[in-house]
Amino acid sequence: MRNLEKLFWVACAVFFFTSCEETYNDKLFWPREISREYGSYIKPYTLDLTYSGEKLIGKTVSFKTEDSETGTLTLNDVIPGETSTPINGIKLYENEEKGNYTFSGTNITMGGATVKYSGSITPKAMKLAVDVKMANSSELAKSYGFGTFEMIENDGEFLYYKFKGAAYLDMIPKEGFEDGAVMMSVIGVIGGNILQILIPQLIKDIKIEDNGTIIANYSSDPIDMEKIMSLVGQENAGPEIQKLVNSRTYLPSPTGLAYWSKVNGKFLLKLNIPAIINEVIKNSQQQVDSGLINGITEAIFKTDPIRLKNLLGILNTIINNQVLGYIVNTDETTFSALFSCIKDGIPMNITHTEDGHTYLYLDYQTFTPIINVVSGIKVDLGGIELDLSMMLGEPWKLMETVNIGLDLVPVTQ
Repeated sequence: MRNLEKLFWVACAVFFFTSCEETYNDKLFWPREISREYGSYIKPYTLDLTYSGEKLIGKTVSFKTEDSETGTLTLNDVIPGETSTPINGIKLYENEEKGNYTFSGTNITMGGATVKYSGSITPKAMKLAVDVKMANSSELAKSYGFGTFEMIENDGEFLYYKFKGAAYLDMIPKEGFEDGAVMMSVIGVIGGNILQILIPQLIKDIKIEDNGTIIANYSSDPIDMEKIMSLVGQENAGPEIQKLVNSRTYLPSPTGLAYWSKVNGKFLLKLNIPAIINEVIKNSQQQVDSGLINGITEAIFKTDPIRLKNLLGILNTIINNQVLGYIVNTDETTFSALFSCIKDGIPMNITHTEDGHTYLYLDYQTFTPIINVVSGIKVDLGGIELDLSMMLGEPWKLMETVNIGLDLVPVTQ
């Protein structure tokens, strides 16, 4: 009798709890089965993501639903310029034949991008295709060449001519410090002329796509620096530079290596580090698992920059790499700024002129971390050691304006 009484109360308890809990037996998958993160940075991949028709790896998306009918899809670092992109109110449609839910729609993101999406989801995997149109595409999405090469007479004593063309340079010392900043003036003219010769040999043109990608026709042919240095101040440099450019072979860069967005008035250049590393490895004909590269990169980007700096410092005591040593020996502010550029994107200024030029450039603030690293380098010239901190680092502090970048001109079809 007592056993029957216990059984009665157990049955009552089961009835009570099951009556209070909503069941989803009529659903293809329960909400908790498909409310999860899907990723393509560690194998086995649970996310098959395409961005404007191109496969995109090393990314994650999250999905959450309360009823297996509607849900929220969150794109993590997928849309250029947006760390997180939530898309709410996604309607799920059962496909019993294929055993998945499907969904599709269009969304305007918080950054103003238009995203058309479609996909399917199961507890084990998500297939997702997104087509993106950036908010500022009508202003920026064009094919660009470089400014016309010109030679301008130089008032200085160290070179007769300054070159103008592919590179944009604007360097102004602080008022009252013109004499102390003379080294920067020398570097600006000589370095500027080198850039005007070098850039057209490396890049033929650049295409800023309306979907947020950047493609360039580039050349990997060897560079003759001796020839470049011989042309730095020559009066007849123009035709010789054109000969160098005409002799080179240019190829389109792979899609998905670089992305752009406009954030807070800045042109943000975001490099796809895993894709770039995988491309370099592929070109070197070595075999390295792309999933391993994606996983390591993801882990590094989630690390606190100061902790990473300390870890790299410990690593360098073992491998004793000179370049790595220059980087880890910088101050924490410099290292954090460099880390942010790699992880979040390089903030560039963009200026449009009345005569149709677009200047895309780094300013003094963005360049300073790079100068801090370079200033720590010791250069040995046949037993003579150059102190770049005195030659470059100290004069740099006397500059009011330093803008260095590209002089772009839209290509008319």
